[in-house]
Amino acid sequence: MISEYVMPVNMPVTSKRLAIRWMVLLAIMAFELIVITARYEVPLLSVNNANWSAWLFHFSKEIWSLSLWIFCACFLIVSPRLKVILGNLQEQSSDYRWLVWLAFHILAFIAFAIITALIFETPTNPTRLSAPWFTGWFALASATLRLWLLALAPGRFWLRLIRQEQMSLLLGCLLGLCAWMLIGMLVRQEAPLGQKEFWNSLAVPTLQLVHSLLGWVYSDLVYQPERFLLGTADFQVEISYACSGIEGISLITVFLAIYLWLFRKELRFPQAFWLFPLGIITVWLANALRIAILVVIGASFSSEIAAWGFHRQAGWIAFTLIALGAIALSNRLQFFAATQPDVPVRTAKPLAAALLVPFLVLMAVSMVSSAFSSGFDTLYPLRVVAIVIALYYFRKAYAGLDWRWTWHAPAIGGAVFIIWILLEPDIDSSKTALSQGLAELTSGSAAAWLVFRVLGSVITVPLAEELAFRGYLIRKLIAKDFENVPLVQFSWFSFMLTSVLFGLLHERWIAGTLAGMCYALALYRRGQISDAVIAHMTTNALIAIFVLTQARWSLWS
Repeated sequence: MISEYVMPVNMPVTSKRLAIRWMVLLAIMAFELIVITARYEVPLLSVNNANWSAWLFHFSKEIWSLSLWIFCACFLIVSPRLKVILGNLQEQSSDYRWLVWLAFHILAFIAFAIITALIFETPTNPTRLSAPWFTGWFALASATLRLWLLALAPGRFWLRLIRQEQMSLLLGCLLGLCAWMLIGMLVRQEAPLGQKEFWNSLAVPTLQLVHSLLGWVYSDLVYQPERFLLGTADFQVEISYACSGIEGISLITVFLAIYLWLFRKELRFPQAFWLFPLGIITVWLANALRIAILVVIGASFSSEIAAWGFHRQAGWIAFTLIALGAIALSNRLQFFAATQPDVPVRTAKPLAAALLVPFLVLMAVSMVSSAFSSGFDTLYPLRVVAIVIALYYFRKAYAGLDWRWTWHAPAIGGAVFIIWILLEPDIDSSKTALSQGLAELTSGSAAAWLVFRVLGSVITVPLAEELAFRGYLIRKLIAKDFENVPLVQFSWFSFMLTSVLFGLLHERWIAGTLAGMCYALALYRRGQISDAVIAHMTTNALIAIFVLTQARWSLWS
């Protein structure tokens, strides 16, 4: 007689046992990655003309960091549906025979580890850096990963996930790839060798296109393709990895991936994916034109403006115009937009424009004025005038906002000032471009410039930035109809993202991110935009006093 307490063979396991199983599988994967990455080093390229398989072996160590970025990007994009995905995973994995797949995975990993040891042993055997060896090595790596995924969940789960999230996964791959390239370039200040070798190949057509453009202006060009050098006898530029177009291509790809994901309901797919090649080609052509204009300015007008202002800001100006052009194109052309031909495209609401336009004017004038300066922005007063005009134009839209504030707002602003000063690096202010530029002005011109600098820092900039970040974006990330979102409504996603974006807007991005968090907390306390504005104004006013009394010009640099 069978006892009634005997568990049936196909009875689903509990959630606790499932969690333990997943933790075991993750631990196994982590252990295997540590063994492979810590024990073996990639082989060095011994010759410049190494075959493609040797180059791929050399580049293989970057696969792990690239995979991590892609995973994080995909996880971020599908996170709103993560609860549903995990529920489906639990449902299909409860009575799944996973131990068989785990055994196959372990056998595949052992074979992969043996092949890896043979290929990456020291000294490296050149005959093992061939195409057949790479094909076998890559096939074993792929089989090991696939078997681990099958141990985690059945194949039908993965096929269903790919079908349902194919657009999100594609955007995640693009976003992760571009983030990996940007981090390799910005955080480490240099790219891995594999990235440099790949993108230097892009520098060749860029060099040729710039040479063709400059041929219309100069007849005596200095052209040394072997050194990626181009220019005139008086001014030359080196077009290599950094100037190949990788920055613009990465940024426009990340921007379009985020844009397509946020507005996926308003766009038509797969037609919207054509924005990627259009944006990439346009950015690359704009980069070549930027370099050509840079040479013209440096050779015929001012090498200082070319090397400092124009070189730093022209790329951002081009990227901004191309990004805005992509948005306009996707909304104007029926090929990209999901709206029917007889449905008019909705225009921006007056409140949205009133909150955003002053900040957009600030950014546009800042980039243009900085592009035509040699380190010291003599045209800074134009920023103040332009923002005042924008604010005055939308003055009626601001009348509906409650501008009352309490003592908590300046207290928060004072706290941000302390944080900003504590995180300020120790820089010799006498050697900054700002202090040197002021020294070259007459006393009257310097005093007038400082008046505009204080007015901009204390009044116009806080107004423009807070209206955009805490008035518009922090609510837009919660709901599309942001006007109906109360200012006191909190969301971790909007709180963190707006704070990070606010930090990235400033050169001191860590202090800027913390400041953005504090200003958001000032907003949440009473739901009044005025509290965030007053807190921001207080911080900037204290910084201005500190700069003028202590001559700490680096705080304004």
